[in-house]
Amino acid sequence: MSQKLIRAIFVAFLSCITLGAHAVDGSNIRIMVLQDDADLEACVFYGNAAGKQVGTKIGEQFNRYGYTVVPRDVIAAEMRFDLNSRFSKSKLIDLAQRAKSSGRAELDIQALIVYEILCRVRADAISTNIDVDISGTMYDTVARRELGDFGPIQKSVSLEPNCDLTCRTLGLRNYAGDMATVVAEQARNKLKLVAGKVKADGTSDRVITFNVRLENLSKSATRIRTTMEKEFPGAKGIVSLQRNGNLVTFGYQTSASPDKIGDWLEILIEDLGLENVAPRVEGNNITISNDGADIPPPKKVTERLFK
Repeated sequence: MSQKLIRAIFVAFLSCITLGAHAVDGSNIRIMVLQDDADLEACVFYGNAAGKQVGTKIGEQFNRYGYTVVPRDVIAAEMRFDLNSRFSKSKLIDLAQRAKSSGRAELDIQALIVYEILCRVRADAISTNIDVDISGTMYDTVARRELGDFGPIQKSVSLEPNCDLTCRTLGLRNYAGDMATVVAEQARNKLKLVAGKVKADGTSDRVITFNVRLENLSKSATRIRTTMEKEFPGAKGIVSLQRNGNLVTFGYQTSASPDKIGDWLEILIEDLGLENVAPRVEGNNITISNDGADIPPPKKVTERLFK
């Protein structure tokens, strides 16, 4: 390992001792939020206008606190299931685990939130009143265990007299934000159990998969990949390695935070003497591209990476 990289890790160690371990927020935690709508009393389900609006609002709520919500349509496309089908909790947990085991960074789910919205309708010539019960379950896809339940929490909605099914769906759609807030606030308390703690070396208890893309780097691509795998703190391994000319892609599994990985990559690139190269870390994607000529850098005896 290079001296600069050793110093960077040591500085991270000292800073964590000084500040103390602290809880990680939602940054870079990927979650699924799916609705259990198998019950026929679920008047709000994904296939109708109210259910889709609730799903959108829930995503907005979690994104506001730094969580990355994998959209239902992405899951449907990758896992090949009918987007508008109704699913029970057990089927949704199985779906989340299959996504988790795919080895793809965009489907590397840390937690699943399954929520259910049931309705009791009382309609007459005076008004249509709907009692909405909201409940849910938190599931840790890493530990393969339930984190706990929330609800049922009741909301009452009053609509126009003799409101038919279409009228109720459109009426409930106007309350999508309120229902989404209930799900998000209840679930966020349980998500703290998934976040884990930051350790002295800048890693945590969570293992995250990153999509890494090395472009136009010639032989340096192997040196970068090997150093990430063997020398970076928190590295857990590499999956799905592919080579196509001067393009190398792989899944990088690590418990290190994205900002630490970015810092270490900058030091590594400097040690390799690479010019016109800079790492870019965006969410679960890491891109290292050589914008200049594809010429391997000269060996510098004083800055050798390996002993």
